[in-house]
Amino acid sequence: MTVWLERLRPDDVQIMLPEVLVALERIRDQPMDPERRLSRLRALKDQVEPILAATPVRRPGEGVGDRIDPGPTPTQRLTRAWCENLQHLLEDLGRPRYARSARFRVYREWVLRQLLKGFEQGIECAAQAARPPSPGTWKSLHALFVYLEGRGEIEVGVPMAGQRFHPGLTYRRLLLLGTIGDYANAARMLREIGPRLGHWAATSMLRPADGYLHEGRLLWIDVGADRPPSWRPRSIDASYRGWVLDPPRAFSEYLEPYEIMRTRPFASESSAS
Repeated sequence: MTVWLERLRPDDVQIMLPEVLVALERIRDQPMDPERRLSRLRALKDQVEPILAATPVRRPGEGVGDRIDPGPTPTQRLTRAWCENLQHLLEDLGRPRYARSARFRVYREWVLRQLLKGFEQGIECAAQAARPPSPGTWKSLHALFVYLEGRGEIEVGVPMAGQRFHPGLTYRRLLLLGTIGDYANAARMLREIGPRLGHWAATSMLRPADGYLHEGRLLWIDVGADRPPSWRPRSIDASYRGWVLDPPRAFSEYLEPYEIMRTRPFASESSAS
């Protein structure tokens, strides 16, 4: 990566972001073979990442005319276009014609790593800015989980020792991250507990909700909805066909003092089942 890409100034971002966004949207909308799509996305990666890293987090109301949320920011649009391209490529590389090729398996792991990294960037920046991620982010992430789980490519329990890559662990970490994003002071909370999220994700249990009973609260994941998990009490309603995340007690205990600062009241969630 060149120095000028490593040290982008705000003016550089304003110039580069629209150009890179248009390039990603063109790649997304054009039919092409996986290797060509992969090559073009790899070429853009060294521009996408510095732009996202150099874009300041802006909270609602900080910009001119921001009193009413104008919708996705250019940065959010860039993140979404990047992830949509990667998700398309991941599915292409997962087709049977490529399954027996070690070379294509390496390509596919790279794509999945970049895709999860893109989702993480979008969700974390949204939490820092006290605003939801771009529309479709959660629905796409849940769809990725369902796709990988259906192919037997994702672990839902504690990762096995020696695994070098844990997409299921990353998904659980993003679920916890999205839960924190529901609190008005999420930015400060992330500074306090960010380093612990990985450990808490590793000790969280993700499973289908069917017949699952629990003494305390669980995080319910509606994989067909465009929203993060939500806290629900005790046993699961028999009609619910989603997934549940059972986080460690330390995570729940940390959040208890902040319940009054939640942007989505617990009572409304309980009645939404």
